[in-house]
Parts: sequence; structure tokens; C-alpha cells
Amino acid sequence: MHSIMIICPDNSPLKESEKWLSRYGFQVNTSHSLEQANRYYELTEFHLLLIDNDTIKDQKTDIQSTPPRIILDAKPSLSTGVNSMSKGALYYLPLPTDSETLLNHVVNALEQQDHPATALAEATPTTTSRTPKEETLTLGTEGSGIIGQCQPMQELFSDMRKIAGTDVTVLIRGESGTGKELVAKALHNLSLRHNHPIISVNCAAIPENLIESELFGHEKGAFTGASAAHDGLIFAADKGTLFLDEIGELPLEAQARLLRVLQEGEIRRVGATQSTKVNIRLITATHRNLMAMVKQGQFREDLYYRLYVMELLLPPLRARGDDISILAKSLLEKTCQKHNKPIYQYNKAFDKAIRSHDWPGNVRELENAIERAVILSPQERVDASNLKLASQQNTNTSEGQTSAHNSDTLVGTTLDDYFKHFVLTHQHKMTETQLAHSLGISRKSLWERRQKLAIPKKVTPEK
Repeated sequence: MHSIMIICPDNSPLKESEKWLSRYGFQVNTSHSLEQANRYYELTEFHLLLIDNDTIKDQKTDIQSTPPRIILDAKPSLSTGVNSMSKGALYYLPLPTDSETLLNHVVNALEQQDHPATALAEATPTTTSRTPKEETLTLGTEGSGIIGQCQPMQELFSDMRKIAGTDVTVLIRGESGTGKELVAKALHNLSLRHNHPIISVNCAAIPENLIESELFGHEKGAFTGASAAHDGLIFAADKGTLFLDEIGELPLEAQARLLRVLQEGEIRRVGATQSTKVNIRLITATHRNLMAMVKQGQFREDLYYRLYVMELLLPPLRARGDDISILAKSLLEKTCQKHNKPIYQYNKAFDKAIRSHDWPGNVRELENAIERAVILSPQERVDASNLKLASQQNTNTSEGQTSAHNSDTLVGTTLDDYFKHFVLTHQHKMTETQLAHSLGISRKSLWERRQKLAIPKKVTPEK
């Protein structure tokens, strides 16, 4: 179980995250100040710190040696953000930040600690030479980080093998959640640059007023708060790979600077008069239509043609056939381990519910749905109903019941609301066994939920 320390005053919006992070299975402790946290806890034992900037802005204590941290600020500013990132903060976020955004950053930060060799934001080159192992880099297997056996994925892997050994610029396109980051990391690991870092940057996640400083660096005194010179992420990727995710979100000013990097192989820090040579391999990704953005004046045409040298297209999950089941089985096992649950048997009802869904959110949506099912299901069986998919009612009613009322999906209702509605609607047509089977649960679970939700059983007419 991952442990998180939250350091914030009682009136901070960050305080609210304690409860919902605990519900997601994290071990959460809180402190009013950094001084209190150091007095009562050994901070190095925590996996992550979430810190309200108000608690440290006047502190003299050095926190450089603490665990990875995310700084949140009720009064975000360019100077504070740059200073926080330069001192090692993984992310700098405004307060309040919605729970989904914060959770995504927490998970990304923890994954970097759990899998440092393949973290999305490796910032330092390895100190020892490393030769790729064939068995860990066989595309399509779990060792490569990308699972897939369908024909579209095999064609993708074939293209990846051909271009991995080159320094050609690559544009990865695909719907949100298809795994564009994984493709970028695999290309890097298969390349001659694999002994050097891959620096991954989500262009949409960095505030617009910080993006140039973060990418290109800045000189001391370049702007208010720039108390020291700062190397940008492009410089950190020297001799390695720079992966720019969501490249379509890059501001036009930063696009012009990036174009110079590609044309001249050099960067100039914000406030600098001299340029610095860099040697990077650039990989970008987007789910947007860049050519349409060019026509609308939202993306530079000259940069577009610099990026569009080699294109890789990721198929959506709904087009990947049996890969859906293969991915679901793998994710089910990993999620059970993550939440210290017994490894659930991947059953037919669960697979049927998964295969019948359209997956507009692709692999990311699949991963989230399986995590919901693992958390909500009883110990003895993973229940398909706990996937809580919008399409799930249509799947369940296809057991032989077809009516206009049955085909409606209850978007926006809770799981209990859906369960009660389904049982009351179908119990006069189906036996208890059929009801349980349609819901993907056991008869015992059906009985327990009837008691919990006070759902009356069907009345047998008197003869």
C-alpha cells in the first residue's frame, strides 16, 4: 500500500483530499506544517508528499532529500512554479484542483517510483551501460510495456522496429487513452539512445506561463522569482529522447522555439543571449488533427512538417478484437495485487460485459473500469455489474428480455440505483438464478444486496 503525507493547514482545500485518497486505498497521514511532519514522522518512509505551498513558502528547512512531492498553491505564480520545479517538485498545481486531476498526478508520481526504469519522466541518464534484452523488448508482450496480438497492433510493431534504430522524428496519433506514451517509451528502449534518458512532457499539464521556462530553461534574473539559472527539460534529454505528449496544446510562442531546436539543434534559455547545442531524438503525440489546427491558425505549418516525418497510428481499443480480453486479464491481475485482493478468476460474464462495451476512453477507460470492479466486488468473485459501464444494461437485458424500457441506460445513476432498477424491472420475468447470472453475481450476493437495499422479492399470485 502506498503511503502519502499531506502537509497543509486545516482550512486548505488540499485537506479535503485526505478522505477520498483513503477511499482509493492509499495510507494517508496529515500534518499542519513541515516542522510538525518532521517532528512526528520519518518523511523518507512515505512514497509521496502533497504540500500546500503556504506551509513551506517561509520555511528555511531544506526539503531536497524528502520523497517525491507535488506542490499545490492557492496563489499560483510563474516564479513560485519555476522555483518549486527547480527544487525537485514533480508537479506544481493550483488550489483548488479537482480530485480527478490530482489523482492522475498522484498515480503518475507513484508509478515513477514503482517503475523507475520505465518512468514517464526519467530525468537522469543511467550510470551504467545497458543492453536491451530481447525477451523484455519483444513488442506485444508485457515485458515491452505494450500488450497486443491483433493485426493492427502487429502492423504497428512492424513499423516501430523499422524506425526505432533511427533518429527520425516520430508523430504518434491515436485517440485519448490508447497508449501513446507506451509506444514512445518502447521506441526509446529499442533505440541506440536507450542508455540515456527519455524525458516525457505532457504539454497540456504545464501552465502556459511556465511552459517555455520548463522546456527551454531560464537564466538567473530572467523574470521575477528566477533566483537561479534553470536547465530545461529539453537540455535534460540531451543524447536521449524527448517525448512531447499532447503537442497540439503547445502555445504558438513555444512552437517557434521548438522549431529552432529541430532546425538548428540548439536551445536558448529564457533571458539568455547565447544558445546551447543539444542532441535529442524527438517523439510527439496527439489525439487532435494538427492539419486542421494549421488551417485554423492554431498550429505552425512549418513545425507541423518538421514533426510529420514518420507517423504511427494507434488503433482504438474497440478495433483490437481479442486484445480486449488479453488486456483485461492482465489488468485484473495487476489491480488485484495493487489493492491487496485475491486474484479474481476472469469469468465469462465479466468478459462478456467488457467485450460488449465500445470503450470510447480506450485502454485508460478499461483500466479504470476494472479497478472499480475490483474495489466493489465481494471476495469470492469479480462482478461484471461493478464495472459500472454505460452500455452494461443493454448487455444484461440481452439475456432474452427486449423492450423499449429495458434498453434504456441509466447514465448518471449510482450502482445501487442501477441494481435496484434492474431487479425490480426483471424479477417478474426471471428466476433468481437468471437475475444473478445477468448481473454477473452469485445468488448469495443477490440475496445480500436485496437485504441491504430493501428490495422486495416478487409476489407469487395466489391460486
